[in-house]
Amino acid sequence: MNDSPVLILTAAFGDGHNAAARGLAAAIRQQGGNAVVADPFAEARPGPNEFARRLYLTLINRAPRVWNLFYVACHRLPLIETGIFLHAAAQRRIEELLQSHQPKVVVLSFPVYAHLIARLSPALRKGFRLITVVTDSISVHRLWSTAPADLWIVPNEPTAASLAALGIPREKIQPLGFPVDPRFASPEPHPGDEAPGDRPRILHLLNSGLRGGPQLSAALAAQPGWEVTVGVGRDPKVVHRVEEALGAHREHVRILGWTSEMPSVLARSHFVVGKAGGALTQETIASRTPFLVTQVVPGQEEGNFTLLREIGVARLTPDGESAVRAIREALANGGRGWKEWKSRLAAASKPDASLRLADLCLSMNR
Repeated sequence: MNDSPVLILTAAFGDGHNAAARGLAAAIRQQGGNAVVADPFAEARPGPNEFARRLYLTLINRAPRVWNLFYVACHRLPLIETGIFLHAAAQRRIEELLQSHQPKVVVLSFPVYAHLIARLSPALRKGFRLITVVTDSISVHRLWSTAPADLWIVPNEPTAASLAALGIPREKIQPLGFPVDPRFASPEPHPGDEAPGDRPRILHLLNSGLRGGPQLSAALAAQPGWEVTVGVGRDPKVVHRVEEALGAHREHVRILGWTSEMPSVLARSHFVVGKAGGALTQETIASRTPFLVTQVVPGQEEGNFTLLREIGVARLTPDGESAVRAIREALANGGRGWKEWKSRLAAASKPDASLRLADLCLSMNR
C-alpha cells in the first residue's frame, strides 16, 4: 500500500458534505490507511467563507424559497462554472495540499472542487485518481456532472440513474451507498430495535432556523411515558428557546448539545424527528430509525424526502400535533406500524458503505 494519504476535500455548505468526508476518513483509518480531510474554501479564505456559510444557513432556514431560486438557477445555467475564477485562493490551497501530501487518490464530497481540479496543470492532475462522492439523493444537481472525475460514488441505484441521465457514463458510477460513520455498521445490537411498548425513546433534532421547533419539543415532552431527548447543537439561543417552551416538562427531557456520538444516539432511539438534511436522512436509514421529517428545503432536500418516500417511510410532521399523531399511529396495535417502518429501513440500509468505499480507495492507493 502507498504511504501517501487519501486526500478528502469537503466544504461546510450542507451537513451531507462534511458527514460524508468524516465517515470516509474514519473508515479509511479503521481499515489501516491514512486520510487527510481538508476544506480548501475555509482554509484559503476563512473570513469570506464564514460569511458565505452563514448566508447559506440564513437562506435555507429563513428564506428557503429564495435559496431554491438560486439552486434551480445554478442547475439550469452554468453560473458556478463561469465564476470559477473567483475561487483562485481555494485552487491554490488545493495545489498546496496536493504538493504537500502527494496523494494517489483524491476524494471530493463538494462538487465545486472538481471544477477547480480541472484547471490544474496536466503534470499535477495526472498524479492522482479523482473520486466524486455525490451527496445528493434521487434528484442530482447538474454541478456534480459538469467536471471530470475517474469515478462517481452515489447512495443508491435511482441516484445512479439520475447521474447517468446528466451524461456521466454508467460504468463510471458505483452505487456503494452514502459513506456514513463506520460505527453505524457495528454488529452490536441496536437498543432502538427493541419494541418501544408504551415508552418510546424519541430524539428531536433542532436547527436554529426552524420556527416552531421548541413548541414541537414541548408537545413531545407532554406525552406521558415518552422519553424525549432534544438535540440543540451549539447554539445557546436554541437551548434557551427550548427550555422556555418546555416549562414544567423540562425536568423530564434530556437536552443534548453537539455530539460526535450520533451513531449510538440514533441506535438507541425509536424515532427521530428533524429536518430532511442529507446527513440525517442517510444516518437514519443506516441506523434503521424511523424518521419524522419536520422540514424539507426546496430543491436541495427534496431528493432526500423522495428517497424516504421510495423506501416507504416518508412522514412529514411539521408541528407537534402531527408528530404526536404519527408516533401514536406507529405504536398502535402492538407497534405494528413501527415494526413495518423498521423492516423497510432495514431492507434499504447500507451502514457499511464507508468501509466499502474505503477499501476501494485503498485498493487504488498503490
